[in-house]
Amino acid sequence: MIKEIAWKKRVFETHEVQVQVRPRTPNVWEYTVRVCRPGTNIRAAGTLLESSKVTDLFPTAEAAEVAGFAHGAELAKRLL
Repeated sequence: MIKEIAWKKRVFETHEVQVQVRPRTPNVWEYTVRVCRPGTNIRAAGTLLESSKVTDLFPTAEAAEVAGFAHGAELAKRLL
C-alpha cells in the first residue's frame, strides 16, 4: 500500500510554513519546506522553497517533519 505524501502547514509569526516529508531510502527520510505570508498562494514566485541537505539523515518521517518545521521557522524569522 502506498502512503499519500501530503503537505502539513503551520503559521510562525507572520509566515505560513508547509513541510512535506518523503522517504529517500527505506531507512532515511527527507523534507521539503515552503514559506510565504499567510493567505498568499504558496506556489507563488515569492515563496521560499528549500529541501533538507543530502547529508541530513532522518530515521523517521516524524524526525524529518520536526526538522522541516524548524528549518521553516528559521526562514520565516529571516523574512521578518
